[in-house]
Amino acid sequence: QALDDLEDTLGHDHPDVATMLNILALVYRDKKNFKEASRLLLESLSIRERTLGHNHPAVAATLNNLAVLYGKLGNYTMAEPYCKRALSIREKVLGKSHPDVAKQLNNLALVCQNQGKFDEVENYYFRAAQIYREKLGEDDPNVSKTMNNLASCYLKQGKFKAAENLYRDVLEHAYSREFGSGSGLGDAGFSPAVSQDKAARLTGDDTAKSHVTAVQKPSAAAAYADYGGWHRAATADSPTVH
Repeated sequence: QALDDLEDTLGHDHPDVATMLNILALVYRDKKNFKEASRLLLESLSIRERTLGHNHPAVAATLNNLAVLYGKLGNYTMAEPYCKRALSIREKVLGKSHPDVAKQLNNLALVCQNQGKFDEVENYYFRAAQIYREKLGEDDPNVSKTMNNLASCYLKQGKFKAAENLYRDVLEHAYSREFGSGSGLGDAGFSPAVSQDKAARLTGDDTAKSHVTAVQKPSAAAAYADYGGWHRAATADSPTVH
């Protein structure tokens, strides 16, 4: 009824109508009516592109919601271009070092991880962690979440030692922050930044250096428990209604 009232008052091609369509799509998505959710999001996207322009942040939000939707369906090849376009818009509008760009990088990394594109995944995670560290501080929870996601990526590749070392760093820093320095969990002290050499040590080979050329010093903070399915992380992190 609210949608009908808006359309009667403002007309169908209005940004507020697109926002309402976006909200309804999320309701249908949560009810697992994915077909209707997809239809509403695509209509919202079309209206926002016509009324706001192709590079508006609201367009990026709808693109990301489409990526999340297709991720829930396990269709990561369809999710990826929506996620990449959302990233491109946010970089243009907000700048390449904005925290919302880091959120989109995390989402894109998770999409690619589910397709086995591990080289791309590591680069996205390192870049996201660096943005969080520079803009929000190394103790921001998003930093440790990103490093946990990277550790999960290592596990999927069978790089168990790399994953163990990364998890240890995250936990060591969380413990140290909570109880003070010198109260470490074990022998592996936390370094507030992961350098190229550290990345190489984590993976056990020198190829890791190529993944941190642009970003050399991501770090970790408080332990993050809710990681795994990429779409869950995306849902928590990404704007959905703006």
